[in-house]
Amino acid sequence: MAQINSGGPSRAEKLVSLTYALINTPHGYSKRQLRKIVDDYRGLSEAAFDRKFDRDKKDLRDMGIPLKTIGEGGEERYLIPPESYRLPEVRFTTEESAVLGLAAQLWKDTELESFAARATGRLAVGNRDVGEEAQFTEYVPRLHASGPSFGACLHAVWSQEIVRFEYLDAQGQASERTVDAWGIGSRFGNWYLVGFDHNRQDIRMFRLSRILSDVTPGKVHSSRPAGFKMAEALDRLDPYIAGETARVSLVKDTGWSLRSRATTIIPGEEHDEILLQFHDLVTLAADIAKLGPNAKVIEPAGLLDAVQRKLADALVKQRDSVPVFKLSKRRNLGRPPSTDAVARNLDIISYVAKIGSPTVAQTAAHFGLSEKQLLEHLQTIMMCGVPNGLPDELIDVEWETGEISINNAEALNAPIRLGLQEAAAMLAGLASLRQLPDFEHSASIQGAFAKLQQAAVGFEGLESVLSIALRSTEENENYAVLLHAIRENQVINLKYYSASSDAVSERLVEPIRLVEHAGRQYLRAWSQRNEQLRSFRVDRIQAAKTTGAVFEVDHSKHEDTEDIFFTPGADDVQVVLGFGKRLALVADEYSPEQWAKVGDELIAEIRMSSTAVLPGMIAYHGGDLRVLAPDNVREEVESWLRNALSIAEVA
Repeated sequence: MAQINSGGPSRAEKLVSLTYALINTPHGYSKRQLRKIVDDYRGLSEAAFDRKFDRDKKDLRDMGIPLKTIGEGGEERYLIPPESYRLPEVRFTTEESAVLGLAAQLWKDTELESFAARATGRLAVGNRDVGEEAQFTEYVPRLHASGPSFGACLHAVWSQEIVRFEYLDAQGQASERTVDAWGIGSRFGNWYLVGFDHNRQDIRMFRLSRILSDVTPGKVHSSRPAGFKMAEALDRLDPYIAGETARVSLVKDTGWSLRSRATTIIPGEEHDEILLQFHDLVTLAADIAKLGPNAKVIEPAGLLDAVQRKLADALVKQRDSVPVFKLSKRRNLGRPPSTDAVARNLDIISYVAKIGSPTVAQTAAHFGLSEKQLLEHLQTIMMCGVPNGLPDELIDVEWETGEISINNAEALNAPIRLGLQEAAAMLAGLASLRQLPDFEHSASIQGAFAKLQQAAVGFEGLESVLSIALRSTEENENYAVLLHAIRENQVINLKYYSASSDAVSERLVEPIRLVEHAGRQYLRAWSQRNEQLRSFRVDRIQAAKTTGAVFEVDHSKHEDTEDIFFTPGADDVQVVLGFGKRLALVADEYSPEQWAKVGDELIAEIRMSSTAVLPGMIAYHGGDLRVLAPDNVREEVESWLRNALSIAEVA
């Protein structure tokens, strides 16, 4: 047996041991008994014990481990029914296992990605390992949750809880909201919470990116109508709904992103005036602020005020002192919750039991761990068992021969059932794949989805309150041209808007595939002008036309397996950006090379072909993003913001 680490037990050890104890007792333990056998409960007052035990019960239930209460009054007893603990044995075909792997690959959000990976690993026990046969070809979707409020909203929706949070509405007004959470979903690249708003006494939809505070859960509600479907609520969204008309002055040959949406363009000598309709004042204000001194709002006054606030907030943040930080190649994600380690330990136990003496290398590969990380988990497992139990009541773990054996853990040999976020990640992933037009694995998706519903015990109906609409379902004329050209290997001529130069130019490209990432679509294509693989944002393609020319697929040019949205170049400039708490996901879009974390600010070093786009980025995010280095770029951005704000403030 390997050497046991000295020191007190970790929280992960305590929760594994508590699980072991509660599943091993046919009659359950009372609170009085648990306070005697669990070291962590000893010496606590009754109130402190109740708080800690309630936290432990919640953590176990969140992982999908059900606790049953029997008896009444002061002698209530607690146990884990083995039949409720176990993941139902569902057999997937090789093709169905492969699409489960694809569904897990959809998630490019750090937390949801880990939940999806954990779910597929658990579902694969007894099945062939997933994700090898099926591959994405012409269309690659990628899903992201929406920042820190996603998990809290998902739990509130499933538990039918009342939630409270501070919210910035479409007109830029912040207020405290109290909402009966009904459903959560994504459309047009944004995540939304739907529910009954106590403040407005009506049904409302809230964009998660505009939630300014933590989401605080409250009491359970019963207001969600029978038959409610989040997908139907999302279908009623109209991003082009007309509310007001804006008049904006643009410097000649600039502001192409706004010109393409204008209903009227009035030419002038040095400036043009455009009229465009809008409903979402906050989003339009960000789009105008991004243009800086090249754009000025004439009316309405509320929009002008919103643009000025964006620029002013960005300038204040940019002027803040630069914190002391040390960049590292490894991203510091903070300490993961102990429930992650508990779930991983239980998964390892069931995997070893099912496979029978797997090697260390085989087990590490299955769970996506390094061998060092796996051995740390095995050392934790060997210190678990009945709390305060005798030596023969501890789990016995051996791995010194290179093969792993785990004994005295028979009650934990079956995989645990899926937790809420694991079930949500997989069901939403498969449901999203079902939306893809003409997807080559559609039959396997249907089979895998039906079987996954059987495995997701306790979460029946989750797909009714959780829904994701991919961009591919919102086809437009350009999308159809691009997809046809990809299938037929046709060269296309793009009329493309470049944000860095704020100009429109034509590009001849050889299209390879479409990628959806963080709510945006990208065309991956070989640029004949640059002789490189490039990413083109689909929403910036003004027009796409086939040229009649057909290209031969050359794997040295067209092989494209990475989700890269920025193509590095020899002349790139390295900059360091500070991302606020709400923008953590945005950092991943720029493939950072080094990271740091200071308080709530995520610091990332990225490479850019041109820093000309930076001032607009900083203005767009209005205080949630800033440049930290190099000094000359930081000063240029600050100067740009001052100039833009002075122009916006001129009457």
